[in-house]
Amino acid sequence: MVIGTARDVPRALEHPAVGAQWFQVCGVVTVAEDEDATTIRGQSDALHQLISSHRASVVLVAGPLGTAMMRAASDISQLHGCRLLAVMPSEVVAGHEPLVVWEGDAPLVQLAAHRRTEWQALLKRSIDIVLSATMLVVLAPLFAIIAAAIALESRGPVFFRHRRVGLRERAFHCLKFRTMVVDAEERLRRDPQLWATYREHGFRIPDNDDPRVTRLGRLLRRTSLDELPQLINVLRGDMSLIGPRPIVHEELEHYAGSERLLLSVRPGITGLWAVSGRHRLAYPDRAAVELGYVRTWSLRGDFAIAMRTVKAVADYGSVSAQR
Repeated sequence: MVIGTARDVPRALEHPAVGAQWFQVCGVVTVAEDEDATTIRGQSDALHQLISSHRASVVLVAGPLGTAMMRAASDISQLHGCRLLAVMPSEVVAGHEPLVVWEGDAPLVQLAAHRRTEWQALLKRSIDIVLSATMLVVLAPLFAIIAAAIALESRGPVFFRHRRVGLRERAFHCLKFRTMVVDAEERLRRDPQLWATYREHGFRIPDNDDPRVTRLGRLLRRTSLDELPQLINVLRGDMSLIGPRPIVHEELEHYAGSERLLLSVRPGITGLWAVSGRHRLAYPDRAAVELGYVRTWSLRGDFAIAMRTVKAVADYGSVSAQR
């Protein structure tokens, strides 16, 4: 699969590797030289569909692309497990560590690694199942105490179910202990000022500025205990213990061209965004953190995030005990 501008594609098709039938061209995506979110999304969709329909194993970038389109091509290649090669005047493109796979006067440079293997995905899922089931059993008494406290403080259900986008764009209800008044969602939608604050702060409202949060809710949020029910989501397969932050559908617009890569993994209860102190970042910085996790994912990285999460919780408990 070849992607590039109308000026660069013909030159790529004449590359010696094509002439030597090192690979066969099964399709071409011609991209515009001017980048905007709508154009990038359309070109990314075209590349995704062509790779899927032709089962392409190689994506050849025909000359320099804009940064956003280059990143989108890289993400789609990683999503499909394709090798991403480039006919480039430079050996460093869009922050990748290149590997020259065709030497000579017109070198080909490999830019993206293959996606994670099936056994790695299976191992990660197995760990999620074992740990989430164990934690649900061990924490059952704490669940009961919190549920009783919520029921005593205000009327309404114990759990709050919020619609989120998960693996392969499948919608699911993310569970939390209810920390707000019952009609919180309706209040948000009908209050223009509150909705504007919600959008302005990256689809969240600071607890101290949110009139919908209950007193117990503030405590649960401050200690992150409100997120414990997400262990049920993990056991169901909606989420993982570690992964990108669960997002609402409206937030996908901030991942233009790379939303499929983001949704190629399950969202997590914790992740790089949490342990790096970046959970309050606004877009586009938030998208960069989330996609960075997916692009560089490894079991070792997940283990490091898990250890940092445990340390953060322990440190918070220590500070609270001293107050």
